[in-house]
Amino acid sequence: MIATRLTHEWTVRYPLVCAPMLGVSGGKLAAAVHRGGGLGFIAVGPINDGDWLAHEAQTVPTGTPFGVGLIAWDLLRRPELLDQVIRVQPSVISISFGSVAPYVKKIHEHGIRIVTQVNTVDEGLKAQDEGVDAVVVQGCEAGGHTGRAPLWPVLQALVGQIEVPLLAAGGIATPQGVAAALMGGADGVWVGTRFMASYESLLPESVIHRICQAGTTTTILTSLFDNALNVPWPARYPGRVLPNIFTDQWLNRPLTDQASTQLQEGITNKDPELMPVYAGMGVGFVTHRERAADIVRDLMEGACTWWKTRQTLFTVGE
Repeated sequence: MIATRLTHEWTVRYPLVCAPMLGVSGGKLAAAVHRGGGLGFIAVGPINDGDWLAHEAQTVPTGTPFGVGLIAWDLLRRPELLDQVIRVQPSVISISFGSVAPYVKKIHEHGIRIVTQVNTVDEGLKAQDEGVDAVVVQGCEAGGHTGRAPLWPVLQALVGQIEVPLLAAGGIATPQGVAAALMGGADGVWVGTRFMASYESLLPESVIHRICQAGTTTTILTSLFDNALNVPWPARYPGRVLPNIFTDQWLNRPLTDQASTQLQEGITNKDPELMPVYAGMGVGFVTHRERAADIVRDLMEGACTWWKTRQTLFTVGE
């Protein structure tokens, strides 16, 4: 058993959170992660509305804690979204890729915790000053949109400076990765990619098959898909994706109307060779479908075993 500030303050069995992933994280995944002993999220993005969120939240059994993940720049465009999120009564709201300051007071007034992902030391300290209940250090190893700094330098710099629970994200996909993050000062882990091929994932079978075929060195960091779709992601947040025919064809060429049409068709047809498949650098550890609850237990029980094994390497004293 691993107990940290996160397990004590959030009343979860394991200090593991399944990261909110657009197109992946719905109510069934959130509920399954909770059954395994962690905390799951429903991810809400620009294509999701309040009705979709309400439907997904209804699939979470009554009394099951879950979180809802939001994007700061999307919330600025749709401020009504926050009320729609509060209405489904999550225990935690994550707002990332922008300032949380405008939302902290209102969220706390409804008895809900607020967390944010940060990509630099300054962002972590700023988030703490703004009143968040936890800080997630997201390294550029993470799948989806992220910063450009790797996890470990930022995490090490923030350990000891952050008074609320500190979580580590980016490339964590094995029990050894979990143990390393916790030993390195994190109070919990924020894991995404490992859950992408779970039976409770929202991804279509074609994309899950592609994920299970990927290796650990096959991701790239790019804004290509955002530019081709004209999605207003800030340039400082590129996306980590699997390379495919679309990236091979357009990554080093000027985008044209043909590129946008090709991409839209790929998304419509759910073709992983022509659509963005966001995945982190730990994707090589995803080789088959699993139940989300089993993934949680495998990661956390395995981390406990690994930790005990490695303790034999250390002696205390001179």
